[in-house]
Amino acid sequence: MSHFLSRNGHNFGFGRQLSYAGRNALRAMMPGQFCTVSTHSERWKQFCAWSQARNICEAHQVNNQTLKHYAVYLRARLEGQGRPLSVATAQNLLSTCNVVLKALRGNEDIRIKPSEALQVNREKIRTEPPELSRDKLAQAQAELILKGQERIAAVLGLCRELGLRSREAVLLDCRRALEQDKACGKIDIERGTKGGRGKSTSTSPSRVERWVPVSGYARMALSQAVRMQGDNDCLIPIGKKLEDFLALVRMHSGPVLKKYGLNNRHDLRAAYACEQYQQNTGCSAPVLSSGINIDKHGDLQARKAIADLLGHHRSSVVSAYIGSNQRDRSKGQLPKKRR
Repeated sequence: MSHFLSRNGHNFGFGRQLSYAGRNALRAMMPGQFCTVSTHSERWKQFCAWSQARNICEAHQVNNQTLKHYAVYLRARLEGQGRPLSVATAQNLLSTCNVVLKALRGNEDIRIKPSEALQVNREKIRTEPPELSRDKLAQAQAELILKGQERIAAVLGLCRELGLRSREAVLLDCRRALEQDKACGKIDIERGTKGGRGKSTSTSPSRVERWVPVSGYARMALSQAVRMQGDNDCLIPIGKKLEDFLALVRMHSGPVLKKYGLNNRHDLRAAYACEQYQQNTGCSAPVLSSGINIDKHGDLQARKAIADLLGHHRSSVVSAYIGSNQRDRSKGQLPKKRR
């Protein structure tokens, strides 16, 4: 950002206030990634409030010891002192510090490992099987349509049949997607992806393409969504903002899904992932069969493929959708140790 005078000025030249400087540095490092910048900026504000209470008002004052003290504060909240906090939120707050300090300083000299600093790991392994029945989803969609929420019903169909997040489903150009499907039998997910992974930017010119195969069910979901889309290039109603429409999706879909035995929209992605595991391996997903029924290599390959389809970088995240990668000892799938 050219209007900043010097890297040696206040907060490395990004502004006088620490929170404001952090946002400016993120904008400079991640041009065009508005959602990511906004998310990190909100988390960074919490660190700034904690820092200012300890007379730390300049990024130059922040060092590795500062981050360790911040981790101690967050760990105390995890243990019940002060406002309650989840493990995921605490780790995200520390991760944001790493990202913002890298943007401010231009290097990674000051950083912290969240899991080690907090001495706790996230538990994100699915133990409850998702509902695979499409009939229940169809009933939920029918009720939404009766209530005049046709677009939201279409969003749920895209989440279930293409494994999309709500934001990705809302921003998908379904007309263009059907054209891609006709040409090659799969569609490329570009808009609304997590961390701006779906598009090229000046900092990431060669994005990783995310091609999702289109089944017969997915084709029907896309066709339904095209009717709702009209002349627009996405499912957002004309005159309404993205965040406002996403809020409506959350408000109206949650109660209806629960009414028909579907926990939430994340379960729709989990059902999609479980189906993909079955197609890739010929075996049921671990969360559906209480363990892994194939060899370790086959399971890992399936998880990598599903991670790509869901828009994740790490295959370990897939455990939140299909269950643990640990073998079921009760079935004798673990080799006994020799004595």
